[in-house]
Amino acid sequence: MENRFSPFERKYVQNDDLPAMSDYQQAFLTRWVSRSADIDGGIPSRADFPPHHFGRLMSHAIVFDVLRSPLDFQFRLFGTVIRDYNRHDYTGKNLSDVVERSPASKRWEQLETVVDKKKPLYDTLSYIGPSVSIKSVTVLLVPLASDHQNIDKIFQITQFIERRPINIELGL
Repeated sequence: MENRFSPFERKYVQNDDLPAMSDYQQAFLTRWVSRSADIDGGIPSRADFPPHHFGRLMSHAIVFDVLRSPLDFQFRLFGTVIRDYNRHDYTGKNLSDVVERSPASKRWEQLETVVDKKKPLYDTLSYIGPSVSIKSVTVLLVPLASDHQNIDKIFQITQFIERRPINIELGL
């Protein structure tokens, strides 16, 4: 599936070398862009994304609370699919307390970019987890603001990219 937004309509930040967004990511971004237009370009709030409208998508989601002074990101919700692939549940933990995701990490940089640019970000992460079948992870990070101006949450929709299977014939 191709990304449906042309570069001229793009309302998000993206590295053009990434795989296409998943259906879940595309649906969420479409809703965010539509809701942003409804509020004159403001930032949609968490209330604009009721969980019952997104069903299965929620298992692929992480919701971060944006903490200030100093900047940090607290895991508010950690979806079941993500928890299963990582074998960890970070709900309630701050990102700064997770060693491989500290302020020097790509993950931190992505979240900080969303806060600074006030736009969604579509990017990739290295997979850190026990499954050998996962090659990488794409993430759509979407800013949310209760007052439609000041980002207080970031909603992430995750897609796990699997490795292609290797067929080996032994010729025995």
